Amino acid sequence: MIPVTWPEFGSIHPFAPLDQAAGYTALADDLKKKLCEITGYDEFSLQPNSGASGEYAGLIAIQRYHESRGEGHRNVCLIPSSAHGTNPATASMVSMKVVVVKCDDNGNIDTDDLAAKIEKHRDNLSSIMITYPSTHGVYEEHVKEVCEMVHEAGGQVYLDGANMNAQVGLTNPGFIGSDVSHLNLHKTFCIPHGGGGPGMGPIGVKSHLAPFLPGHIENGVEGEDYAVSAADLAALQSYQSRGHTSR
Repeated sequence: MIPVTWPEFGSIHPFAPLDQAAGYTALADDLKKKLCEITGYDEFSLQPNSGASGEYAGLIAIQRYHESRGEGHRNVCLIPSSAHGTNPATASMVSMKVVVVKCDDNGNIDTDDLAAKIEKHRDNLSSIMITYPSTHGVYEEHVKEVCEMVHEAGGQVYLDGANMNAQVGLTNPGFIGSDVSHLNLHKTFCIPHGGGGPGMGPIGVKSHLAPFLPGHIENGVEGEDYAVSAADLAALQSYQSRGHTSR
């Protein structure tokens, strides 16, 4: 990990002109390509610096997707009772209404209760947040069915990537049917974490959510893009390709 301390890696400015960051861009592009292959997603944003900001960015992407389809009223987020506490917290931060889905005696999602909650909130269903393997450490057999049920009602599936290390080589979120996930790279893939960082919680998405990934921070919340931290180079490149310049 010594190279991480070199200024060539650790001291680059987030708004550095792309012609001064060719190597850094190559590293980021290579990482995104590998993460897409591992997860089954179509696009990644490396902007979030933690799992928490990754969850936030992922739910914002879902919200903007619904808004783009004239369905901005969809604000109900289903969350199993076994979920990690950050899930309902993040949903609340983006002003979603949290509806808890029951789990059976073994901790698995109760599909009967899920069906009932979907039917009750069908017109306003935004998403479901699930973890796979589940928080209690089980590969739930009905996970694909859960995704299909939510999709049929017009919702999106957020798969918490906290347990991604247990999927690698066996399955992946894209195969399962998820639309977006964050990955805790500082844990799952051993990027160092603690004592102030660095941390990394990038989000992967299916192609239909790609236009709603975090953009350049210079636009701010009032612009066409949103940002959860300093812009990653891919976002900067997209920003410049639309005719803007660094300053």
